[in-house]
Amino acid sequence: MKNKKKNYHSLQGKFLISSPNINDGIFKKSLIYIISDNEDGSMGIIVNKPAYSVNLTSLLGENIKNIIRQPQIYYGGPVELDKGFILHTNDYENDKNHIRLDDGLVLSSDFSTIKEVALGNGPSKSILALGYTGWSSFQLHKELKKNDWFELNLDKDIIFAKNHSKKWAQAITKLGISKELLQNAIFSNYSGSA
Repeated sequence: MKNKKKNYHSLQGKFLISSPNINDGIFKKSLIYIISDNEDGSMGIIVNKPAYSVNLTSLLGENIKNIIRQPQIYYGGPVELDKGFILHTNDYENDKNHIRLDDGLVLSSDFSTIKEVALGNGPSKSILALGYTGWSSFQLHKELKKNDWFELNLDKDIIFAKNHSKKWAQAITKLGISKELLQNAIFSNYSGSA
């Protein structure tokens, strides 16, 4: 008997929206951009939770003069909080650590890009995140089946929106779920579509 390899439904390049079932402080009303997702595991960055206690000077360990744009620093997730990531448009690139992503996005992880953003010489749109979210092999798909998460195609207007407090609601609305339904609905843990 031959083994049939199942097609893996990758969420790479998509949004992951926490369902109202999630009451965990980290993930409640979280909007996550999925950077990579395959059979080995998944990685994403929370794009709507500011890291209020961190500023540019404390992050870089130096005071930058002539700051033109103070980047909003986000809490990207609970994994490796000592690592910073810049998710940005592909209109800026340097020869440092960067990975081209889907939909014209780039993920950078070097301090020079952060400085360029602050000095106004970097990408036109960016977010800076500390840490990331991670899932082991097939863990995310199990959570999707329990209705812990909703999947949505990327919307660059939402990911780079200045008003972080509205990103989750904007994403939920794009799914076609109204505020009224959210207030009255109970999302079952026993069915799903992943």
